[in-house]
Amino acid sequence: MKWTDIIGHKEQVTMLRHMESSRRMPHAVLFAGPRGIGKNLVANVTAAALLCSDQEERPCGRCHSCQQISYGSHPDFLLIAPDGTNIKIEQIRMLQQELSMASFSGKRRVCIIDGAELMTTQAANSLLKVLEDPPGEIIFLLLAANKQVLLTTIISRCMVIAFQPLADELLAQDLMAKGYLPETSEVAARLSGGRMGIALALLEPEGLALRNQALEMIQNLMDSKLETVWHSAGVLEKMERNDILEFIKYVTYILRDILLLVTGQGKQLLFNIDVAEDLCEVADMWSERRLVTAIRAVESARRALLANANTRLTSEALLIRIYDLAREV
Repeated sequence: MKWTDIIGHKEQVTMLRHMESSRRMPHAVLFAGPRGIGKNLVANVTAAALLCSDQEERPCGRCHSCQQISYGSHPDFLLIAPDGTNIKIEQIRMLQQELSMASFSGKRRVCIIDGAELMTTQAANSLLKVLEDPPGEIIFLLLAANKQVLLTTIISRCMVIAFQPLADELLAQDLMAKGYLPETSEVAARLSGGRMGIALALLEPEGLALRNQALEMIQNLMDSKLETVWHSAGVLEKMERNDILEFIKYVTYILRDILLLVTGQGKQLLFNIDVAEDLCEVADMWSERRLVTAIRAVESARRALLANANTRLTSEALLIRIYDLAREV
């Protein structure tokens, strides 16, 4: 595990490398950025560098410490992650107990808190006490997909490093370097929004299943009778809320692609470049006005679901709206 394993994020990596090599790493650093963007890899490489025993190249990837990090067995490397949907106060109390004892190496310890924004209020307040008065030489690396949810008092005690999505071209090139085909790499890069973790998930055998379902649903709503709406709503009702939100995201992408085709923008800007021919067939049945209205309806449904609206009723209302818009003259 080395700095060169990280794709993109050059400014962030340069800053972290400088702080580590100059022994000026803050005791708490917050990595803020969307899920799947690469924060976890950067945090793990940073932890490896901080614990590496080499005097010149850190992390070296060869020393005993680096090997332990790779296998997840380093006694001075601590990881806190959500237990279910939250990080609970019991987890922070166990961390405090661990930190009350001397480190195994007699040197520094590193603790990664993955999904820091998912701490319960009690857990966050408990961690705050540790950040205010850290026991011994320990460095905390907090990872958050939604920084705004964190207590402002926790943020104020951290150095914040923001992570941005990678350019599609850079991400696609790296995927190809990993052995993926050019066409699938390009699709994964575009649909992932510049997030390596999401792109790799999309390249799994069933990675595009939700996207394909979304495309099939739109095609069926245009070609079938109203019964299709009830069937599709039933399918969505059986999904987890996060899967429904992901499904709706793909509906937005598909409608956006159709809008590009209808307005004569061409295929080169499509998210779903691999199904361009299917989208061209559907585009003939839509107008710009109706597509804009449909996209707004999808966004409204997304906001409702984020506010815990009933999934069945919200899904039905959205599907009926798309069904009606597809048939307007």
